[in-house]
Amino acid sequence: MPYITNDRAITINGVTWWVNSKGSGLEVNSVKAMINQVNAMMSHHSKVHLLRFDLRMSQYTNDNKIITIFNRRLHRWLVREYQLRSDRIGYIWCREMETAKQQHYHYVLMIDGHKVRHPIKILEKVREIWQQHLGGSEFTPKNCYYNLHRDNFESRQKAIWRISYLAKARGKGYKPDQTKNYSTSRIKPK
Repeated sequence: MPYITNDRAITINGVTWWVNSKGSGLEVNSVKAMINQVNAMMSHHSKVHLLRFDLRMSQYTNDNKIITIFNRRLHRWLVREYQLRSDRIGYIWCREMETAKQQHYHYVLMIDGHKVRHPIKILEKVREIWQQHLGGSEFTPKNCYYNLHRDNFESRQKAIWRISYLAKARGKGYKPDQTKNYSTSRIKPK
């Protein structure tokens, strides 16, 4: 059983971040992994483009194979399109299922902010991959992206507040035991 917190702040490596724990609280391991990936990306790039969107499924699955396929296709395209290093594409996804009969995924993408400053082209590719090739539907929330700057704590704090919602306890656990509720990239800090 994951540890859930209702604290409004979390401290990681001596830095305290405000998090959105209202409602069902946050899974501590999830939110720490998310913040660590944002910080790891910022250690490699002085600017990071962070993009948030949702991926809806047309039918329930017991596993997350579809998100693995999606990642592979999107990351391959990003490397070709923007000349990104494949080991420097950060991501966070979480699987949720509440009132619908199938799961959906919340997704965060993080890439070199020197190469991308606006997400329109990426969102078009996300829609193409998810809708045309994988049979789901994509949703882009308002204010879906952040351009983070290493020396601007406030820009990072705003993004961390926003993505901490992905670690909420509500909607998790409707899956077989071996299936994950969330995953992140494994970028190591510089």
